[in-house]
Amino acid sequence: MKKLLFITWNITSGYGTEKSLADVLNLLDKYKYDISILPLFKTSNVHVYNSNIKILDALIDSTKEGYNEKDSLDYYYKLLVSPLLFNKLINEKYDCVIACNHSAPSYFASYLNCATKIIWIRGDMRELDYNWLDKNSNEYRQIKQEHEMQASVLKQFDSIVVISDVVEKSLSELFGITENVVKISNSVNREKIHILSNEKISIPDKMLFTSVGRLDFNKNQILLLKAAKELKLYRDDFMIYLLGDGDYKLILQKYIEDNELTENVKLIGYVENPYPYIKNSTATILTSLSEGFSLALVESVILNTPIISTDVGVARELVEKYKCGNIIHFDEKELLGILLWYLNNPYRYNRVFNINNDYDLMTEVKKTELIIDNTIQRTSNAKYVKLPYPEITIDYSEINKLKIPSDYIYVLRVIQNGVPYEYLINRKSGNDKLIVFNNGAVVGGNVNVPIFQRHSWSQMLKTSSIFCMDPTLYVNGYLQVAWGVGKNENYYLENSSLILKQIIAKMNIKLENTVIYGTSAGGYLSVIMGIYLRGSSVVVDNSQFDISNWIVKEAFETVVTLCFDDDKPFEKFNDRFNVVDAFEKNNYVPKIYILANLCSHADNSTQIVPLLKRMERMNNIDNFNNIEIILRYEPEKGHDGLNLPDITKFIYKILGEA
Repeated sequence: MKKLLFITWNITSGYGTEKSLADVLNLLDKYKYDISILPLFKTSNVHVYNSNIKILDALIDSTKEGYNEKDSLDYYYKLLVSPLLFNKLINEKYDCVIACNHSAPSYFASYLNCATKIIWIRGDMRELDYNWLDKNSNEYRQIKQEHEMQASVLKQFDSIVVISDVVEKSLSELFGITENVVKISNSVNREKIHILSNEKISIPDKMLFTSVGRLDFNKNQILLLKAAKELKLYRDDFMIYLLGDGDYKLILQKYIEDNELTENVKLIGYVENPYPYIKNSTATILTSLSEGFSLALVESVILNTPIISTDVGVARELVEKYKCGNIIHFDEKELLGILLWYLNNPYRYNRVFNINNDYDLMTEVKKTELIIDNTIQRTSNAKYVKLPYPEITIDYSEINKLKIPSDYIYVLRVIQNGVPYEYLINRKSGNDKLIVFNNGAVVGGNVNVPIFQRHSWSQMLKTSSIFCMDPTLYVNGYLQVAWGVGKNENYYLENSSLILKQIIAKMNIKLENTVIYGTSAGGYLSVIMGIYLRGSSVVVDNSQFDISNWIVKEAFETVVTLCFDDDKPFEKFNDRFNVVDAFEKNNYVPKIYILANLCSHADNSTQIVPLLKRMERMNNIDNFNNIEIILRYEPEKGHDGLNLPDITKFIYKILGEA
């Protein structure tokens, strides 16, 4: 059982971060994880965590009898500047510590003597952007100092989880961090929301607009009230409910009374079940200055209620993907115009947004478990050693000027759109034949340097050779196998193959004199590569052909989670996951020799047999080369491929080098 410590601001029930964190942690596997939570502040004795989750004593507990604010704050700041003192306070040993936001939770998490650390950034980090401030101001100096502290602390974490594109962008722009970053969107329990939304409430006889969130400066509800003041000059048949509590309550109440809005705006206070209000609203309104995500917007779209929001958190993602509302600037006149449009067109707005399972709670839980497990595994493994070959790095734009030296083994790195495509090349003089090698799985993952399996074969071969690195293995640092799928729209295997095609041409070697070879996952890479290197032959041993059906399901699920924002990329990019789909898309089948051990159940039943069944139903292919299947019987070898003498003898025969 893995011992986890989550450090968060507070555990009091609420609408935002606290609720989201509780929803996820309550569903983590209690037989797999021993979970503890350290809240920095405790403001209530009420929380919604399951009994198996240990709640440690808060650093500041305002509910404690005899609470003294000054003494408590002094103690808190003493801990904040003393890692040694904090480590003595937390005397348990944990397998992984997770900071549940930047700022103080991340500072404390960075102090702990723990091998594995993850930061879960759940707020907008643009509050640490000091560049727009007056350099002579105290605010500039303060924010700059906080930025520098945060930049230093972020380096202590093995993985960084962000909850939205906005957070990921701010992380990159403010701190230059793009590696080991994984996006896991906040989520909601759809079924629960729909059930709760049916609760009976008193609904005003006017068109209702709802805003859900803490009443404070950042939520900026004053913008909505200013728009309401203007709106009342045109219409009086509207009602705005503000659900939530906070230190701006009196300020907002005074504005409502001073501007005679008491019949049109109501401060409802904190409501445990906001969903009936959202469901029965014309639109949900968010006017925040900044947000990391905003669950209220997702919940609104799930209930088919349009959203009106400033460009914060997940707002733009929702509006652009589901056409579910409007993005506004911080302008009450603009907000006024949109509110008038809704009042004048109450039935013309599409009220079915088909959000499906894009923000499903179980998806977030599964991804959270995956990032924890993979990060622990990665930090427990030693890093790979860089191979002792000289390296040449060029930009893709320079490839036309490339010259390939003979009898010189080196690594060529071609940078295309920020992705390194790496090849170990040995062009042997006096030989016009080539063998291309692709990697299989990399045990342990944690790849941070190019891996070229079988690279020692290079000097033993009669022919020239190229060993290919799959840059997908670098994605977030967790992958042990990646099948070249790339990242979202960027198909790395296709890019690598097309670059390789140009390299082979620079070597003055014909594709007809080229064999592409790989085993297992490397076999899959080789088959797909053969589609792009038309004329070459492919030799695979105990290969995969449908990676979604590979027996190690966790490997495939990890690739889907870390390489794609879409939970079901195989529906959009099916040609990256099944060779038959790739054949059909490209209207080409290369010459393939499939070597297989009859004693490897995983390869035969999950790969070769389904391959043959799919190819029976395959659409007509204009350019179809023969496929040969060579079976052998080796009980002791199972999934392992042929040894060096046997496989080179087979490939030499194909190349006419026997």
